[in-house]
Amino acid sequence: MGVVGFFNAIYYFMFGGIIGYHLKDQIGVLPGQPNVNFRHFSGYIDVDPNAGRSYFYYFVEAENDPLNRPLTVWLNGGPGCSSVGDSFVGAGPFITTNNARGLKRNPHAWNRVSNMLFIDSPVGSGWSYSNTWSDYLAGDSSTNDDLVTFIRKWFERFPIFKYRELYLGGIGYAGHFVPNLAKTLLRENNETRKYEFNVKGIALSNPVLRLKLDLLAEHELYVSKGKSPNKLYQQVLKHCNGINEDNYSDDIIPWSKLCQLPMSKSLMVAFNVSSLSEAKKRQFDLRRTQCDGKIEDLNSGKEVTKIDDGVDMCLPLRTDFYFNIPEVQKTFRGNRTNSRFHWKGCFQQSGLNYSIFDKDMDMLPTLKEILLQSVPVTIFSGDEDGIIPMTGTLKHVKKLAKVMKLNLTRNETWLHEKEEGGWVYSYENNLLTFMSVKGANHHVPMSKPSEALFIFTNYVITPSMLIE
Repeated sequence: MGVVGFFNAIYYFMFGGIIGYHLKDQIGVLPGQPNVNFRHFSGYIDVDPNAGRSYFYYFVEAENDPLNRPLTVWLNGGPGCSSVGDSFVGAGPFITTNNARGLKRNPHAWNRVSNMLFIDSPVGSGWSYSNTWSDYLAGDSSTNDDLVTFIRKWFERFPIFKYRELYLGGIGYAGHFVPNLAKTLLRENNETRKYEFNVKGIALSNPVLRLKLDLLAEHELYVSKGKSPNKLYQQVLKHCNGINEDNYSDDIIPWSKLCQLPMSKSLMVAFNVSSLSEAKKRQFDLRRTQCDGKIEDLNSGKEVTKIDDGVDMCLPLRTDFYFNIPEVQKTFRGNRTNSRFHWKGCFQQSGLNYSIFDKDMDMLPTLKEILLQSVPVTIFSGDEDGIIPMTGTLKHVKKLAKVMKLNLTRNETWLHEKEEGGWVYSYENNLLTFMSVKGANHHVPMSKPSEALFIFTNYVITPSMLIE
């Protein structure tokens, strides 16, 4: 155990339930929940009491030895998707039963190896809200300020975790949230000359890093898979030529109509639909078909599930249903404003209006600042994702490595349970790592949960295991 572990154990025994934890936020048993050997907590933290702006969170202890396990903050993207809700389709301890009225254990939950903190951010995501309508005009800066305030206040409630090894991770647009948060926490350490935030690494799944290039990569991907004709792709390149890999500008220049037209056509052709909105829904997964169940089916007591290539595509729908059960909301202590909005995992009608300018920001300089402080960055992407294509993200990683003159130290397939899991590129012995995940869609923890847990365990929180 060691000296540190011994004193942690004593502290936990004496103060864990008194000072180290905020027991008022402890959840008893969620409706339909199986018995577990760990505690979980949820509640609100007021990030701006004057404005009435509050963030909702869900915290889950590690299954074993939580005092000696790291703390991981997980953020969903969108912007506008609930991180708390996402925990029930990915990395969290539970997933819904087929009738969505109960829960079962997630065998690939990340709290097997880490304490997990899920935060609904920004306002308008999940149960986070504000009483000031201007707060719903959010952006990267305001969201980051709120997250920093939240982290500080959360540590006041759970001081036992304050100096724990801290990992920050997320999916999609969290490719902005997570690096911005990591950069700020590291800067505060340097400016105050105090080691307040023990940031040990960040993990990004299918992240938005350079959005305009990601959009172009979509159409390159469709051509490579034979889903869209090269003629349309050439039109996209011709009319959207303001952006390229070597010259990504933060100057916000909207796509011209001449550019948007072939993009829209290419997208609809790729998915063989006449509606652009329908095509965008299908980008989530290039291999599998969408869930065809409906909330009405669950209301009538039916079981709703659709297993396609080993993935239950109806899991997000059932999660939406479960989170709208009044007893669930009461047990979570969520929706304290008694909102009439139907809870949705993503993009509920909350009034969130996120800055379109921030979405196009280049995140490579921020990642560079993090890497320069020797904080490892692990990026993993599903190769069946049509929203943020793996091929585009790999180009960003290679660009970053080139700019920083990082040496490529690993370039090979990686194995999971004796089978190929994908490809791994590692720079400077795991300082910067990119991994493709074979057969995974935009949501790796949902579509390849075993592989996601393997990556998190072996490449994120224990990278020293892989140093050659």
